[in-house]
Amino acid sequence: MPKKATIVSGIALILLLALIMTVISVSGTKKDPDNIMPERVSVFFPELNEIRIMRYNDFLSGCAAGMFPPGIETENKAGPEAIRAVVIAANSRAAYQLKNKDPSKSFGADFTVGDDFPYTDTDREDITQAVNQQLPLLTYEGEPINAQTCAISAGVTDAAAPYSPSVPLFCDVSAKGYESVTAFTYETVRRALHQNAVSRNFEEWFYDPVYAETGTLTYIGFCNTRVTGAALRKALDLRSTAITVEYREEKFYFHCKGLGENRGMSVNAAMFLEENGKTAEEILKLFYPGCELKQ
Repeated sequence: MPKKATIVSGIALILLLALIMTVISVSGTKKDPDNIMPERVSVFFPELNEIRIMRYNDFLSGCAAGMFPPGIETENKAGPEAIRAVVIAANSRAAYQLKNKDPSKSFGADFTVGDDFPYTDTDREDITQAVNQQLPLLTYEGEPINAQTCAISAGVTDAAAPYSPSVPLFCDVSAKGYESVTAFTYETVRRALHQNAVSRNFEEWFYDPVYAETGTLTYIGFCNTRVTGAALRKALDLRSTAITVEYREEKFYFHCKGLGENRGMSVNAAMFLEENGKTAEEILKLFYPGCELKQ
């Protein structure tokens, strides 16, 4: 082979290796929960229709901040133990996602902002300090868990087998923001649930709701079909899955209890437990019994 061709081939090989290393560093997929999380990750923001490359610690800080929406922190901010518990749960959920992600989803990004990762830009020093500490992973049978969380439970959380049981939380029932009501016109509801041919007898649009013992909506009849509580919450951007529906004054009123998907750790309860002397590790063990905190 001519010398010039050899040099060109060598440069091409170097560029190819550099590209492969870049893809690996951005995707950050880990095979073992003991591995350190990647320095940078890709994040899909559906509302902006864009993918951002950012430092993992910045993403984790944003996820932790997203779990403290307005109404959760009222008179006092969350203390270091509650924040640490939220950060560890978010870190474990991220590790689970990286290990089990489907490359065909989220346009190939590592994470998608949404219910699992409710991201909010933040410069809060207390959250940054927690993120920058050495963080353990919540593991079950040696694997990182999808440590689900909600801001405020419906009073009793739904079980998420095998590691997250149903937990009664009376502190959430008295929390600010526990109950909410949202009203929509029938046209907004029709569009949100993608129905074209609908009856003008609006009182009959929703019927025969089925609820879990915890009070969350399993599914409800809607026109000629039925919709799950989770799908109804997502379609109308409701505050929780503990939903009741009524029609009056030419509008649909959706009454919700709690804030979030009602599974896993309640952030409001974590704050309450910290006020009563519990550490982050003790809080996590309450919501994820049978799991290990693994450095």
